[in-house]
Amino acid sequence: MNLYEEIKQGIPKSINIPVELEKLCEWTEINGYPISGCFALRADDGQTMKYWLGFDDVSDRFGLFGAGASGDIYAFWIDDNNKQKIVHLGSEGEAVYVLADNFVDFLRLLSIGYDEIGFADMTKTVEDWNLEIGNNKEAGINTKFIDWVEKEFKVKVPKTGNEIADFDNTEFNDWIEKQIEKYS
Repeated sequence: MNLYEEIKQGIPKSINIPVELEKLCEWTEINGYPISGCFALRADDGQTMKYWLGFDDVSDRFGLFGAGASGDIYAFWIDDNNKQKIVHLGSEGEAVYVLADNFVDFLRLLSIGYDEIGFADMTKTVEDWNLEIGNNKEAGINTKFIDWVEKEFKVKVPKTGNEIADFDNTEFNDWIEKQIEKYS
């Protein structure tokens, strides 16, 4: 079974899986890792959200497709207005954000090359962020991936992540807190 099929198996039927995820899986199978930063594609066993939240009542609103180096979760999420977004959930319950409104914008954000998307200062270029945290200036940047995203989807990869992700928007974090309050 290929990577896309493995990921697809772990995603609930309520989630609309975009064709761009399949293309990312195909690109990764051809080009290998690293894709960008510390991001990796990962299939879910259907239990991750139950363990992350502590209950299973809203797990069908999440479709996990990736992870960060420290166990961060990258997932599709269906909000209360039935809109599907791309979200980040930190491994310790922190860094709970909407990353993008669609998968192409997520790929644009991912292409920038931040090592840990959920913890980077998105107002800075990846080069400036890398220097600030003591990394090599070019760490995490995959020019082959950037070129592919720009050509395949006819988009431009921005210099900073805050052109796509708004970490001041607490919509997703507030929703998570309400669910924990309701079901815990």
